[in-house]
Amino acid sequence: MKTYKRSFKNFFIDKRFQTKYLMLTILLLLAYTFIFTAILFFPSILTLYFDTSIAEKTEAARTFLVLHNTVWPTTGVVIFIFGILSIFLSHKIAGPIYRLKYAIAELIGGNFGTKISLRKWDDLQELAEQVNILSEDLHSYVNTLKKDHEQLFYHIEQLEQETGTQETGKKVIEQIKDQQKIIAMTLERFTSKP
Repeated sequence: MKTYKRSFKNFFIDKRFQTKYLMLTILLLLAYTFIFTAILFFPSILTLYFDTSIAEKTEAARTFLVLHNTVWPTTGVVIFIFGILSIFLSHKIAGPIYRLKYAIAELIGGNFGTKISLRKWDDLQELAEQVNILSEDLHSYVNTLKKDHEQLFYHIEQLEQETGTQETGKKVIEQIKDQQKIIAMTLERFTSKP
């Protein structure tokens, strides 16, 4: 089986999906940051707001400034790092989804030789295997249908030779030919491409 390697520039396989995943990650991190900083800054804000001694207010102001100078830059770096990580993680899903879409389009087009092979650390391995099994089953089904079609064609020729001019035989042959045409149209849709 052929394995597919993706370069760094191809990490945005499905831009819509991965951008949505990135935005969701950033929104969750911002919500977490808001809650975390509110809890962290809240005691200092309360001390500054309410009537307390100057020494307590001075200490609260110092704590507030230290937190302000350390929390915000760290938070920005954390959001950036997790944003990058979300691109890599979403790639483990977007790449296999892209391969699955391609393989299913090939199956719809009648190419049952298409096999999905994913990298060992990609997600959706089981789904890819199920699509591969479906491809093999469809290939087997179409081959059986082709053989049945050939046999039907052979039997029609034999009937035509044996019945000759008999009217009843001709009607039966015409009905069988109609069925043969229906099978042929079905087969045209499922023509296997090498």
